[in-house]
Amino acid sequence: MDAVPTLKPVGTFHTGTSISGAGRGRHRSFGRKAGWRPPGARPTHGPAEGVDSPAVGASLESPGSAAAPADALGTPPRLGAGPATALVAGSMLGIGIFIAPPVVAAHAPTPAAFLLVWILGGLSALAGALSVAELGAMMPRAGGDYPYLRVAYGPQVAFAVGWLQLLAIFPGSLATMAAGTATFQLPVLLGDAYDIFARAGLDVDPAFAWAVLIVVGLSAVNHVGIVLSGRTQVVLTTVPVALLLVASIFVLAKMGGYHPDAAVSPATPTVATLESLALAFLPVYFAYSGWNAAIFVGAEIREPGRSLPRALVGGTLLVTGLYLVLCVGFLAVFPLSDLARVGEAGTAAAGRLFGTAGEHVVTTLILLAMLGSINGTVLTGSRIAFAMGRAGHAPRIAGRLHPRHATPVVALWGQAAWSVVLLASQSFEALMNYTSAAMLITGTLTVLAVVVLRRRDPQRPRPYRVLAYPLPPVFYAGSSILVLVLSASKGDPSVLVGIGYFAAAWVAYGISARRRAGP
Repeated sequence: MDAVPTLKPVGTFHTGTSISGAGRGRHRSFGRKAGWRPPGARPTHGPAEGVDSPAVGASLESPGSAAAPADALGTPPRLGAGPATALVAGSMLGIGIFIAPPVVAAHAPTPAAFLLVWILGGLSALAGALSVAELGAMMPRAGGDYPYLRVAYGPQVAFAVGWLQLLAIFPGSLATMAAGTATFQLPVLLGDAYDIFARAGLDVDPAFAWAVLIVVGLSAVNHVGIVLSGRTQVVLTTVPVALLLVASIFVLAKMGGYHPDAAVSPATPTVATLESLALAFLPVYFAYSGWNAAIFVGAEIREPGRSLPRALVGGTLLVTGLYLVLCVGFLAVFPLSDLARVGEAGTAAAGRLFGTAGEHVVTTLILLAMLGSINGTVLTGSRIAFAMGRAGHAPRIAGRLHPRHATPVVALWGQAAWSVVLLASQSFEALMNYTSAAMLITGTLTVLAVVVLRRRDPQRPRPYRVLAYPLPPVFYAGSSILVLVLSASKGDPSVLVGIGYFAAAWVAYGISARRRAGP
């Protein structure tokens, strides 16, 4: 493959041939089918390193080699540590913390087991954030873990993981969060206006229609530029996080701790087993997903050697603390058996505690948090397709930029299109498990890349080194592999689907490479 020239706006490229649970009893399919499908260079002082072709990608293996003269998006880094932290926190704080607790409660036999799963999820997310912070500070690029995997394992693994992210992780996350928001928050807030499509004579599921509008609307915000998206992220994250934390503390003070009734429903296991905890961990993992969000815009962050680790660890700690307070709050409002039967814990708890007026206030805060998480996912996910397009691992058109806004518009709208396809063909819980299993696979490979590069390239400058190495990457990888194995042993098809996607992309790359090599 020829080296990719210095990045320019749309029109200068030649075309060619490179990631949260369901409400119980509310399993809804959103329609039918269709189809669709991210660069890197240092924004820091000195020459940048690219990953856009074998020739340029090879420069990653040798730090002193020549590199592209501009950062990946052709613009100077614009995001500071604050917006980057908001991106991490906003990407994490999504629909998962509100629709996953009922699913977890159905698998956890006691409140202690319920909280244990959420604590383990937070520790896993923190271990992942501590690990990828080293990669992000060392190689601040757009495209997330895709460039790191290319350096650590080679192009074949990066190709397979990239396609798993393109097809499952980011579109699946967008679809799940948009569907949950359209199903639980919007009916409460819009009332009769929620069914405006039926009154307009359109034969369409209103939840599906509103979910599509959410995906399209926030894709349009990101189309306009990174600065507007970053400001939107700060607002959509700061306000609901602060107010939800205050509301949770108020609930705990009012109720005096979690509900003492640990009664379980007949469907809930009476003894915690590894298998039941593994099934409970999948929705929890989805709820904590987003702890790595800042690495996807590494090339667009100022002083990434300092700002990236702060954003990753700070955002993860903030959301983990909020999640644990919220979970204790849910147990203060509901017995575990009742929590297992509600559709969405946040709105249900607000309705029980504060009546209709309080329900509307809390639902508005949840809606803002949802929109912040969706916005962060739209922003970060599009950089994967962009990097792969630049590397030739997805259609090169995915690497195009808008001529004025310098945003990866083709990648943005391709991601939106595939998200709509998933919305049309999957239920909530299927979307959540499908996305979570894919995240566990890619997250494990990315975190282990820290270990691989420590051994292979120990002399590379590392502005940040993993705290208590090697415990964080080992803990994250070990817990993720255990959950995947136990889930697969229980017959969860989402794990097999994720492995199938990865294997298919691996084989496709190998076949393509042999064809390029010739007889």
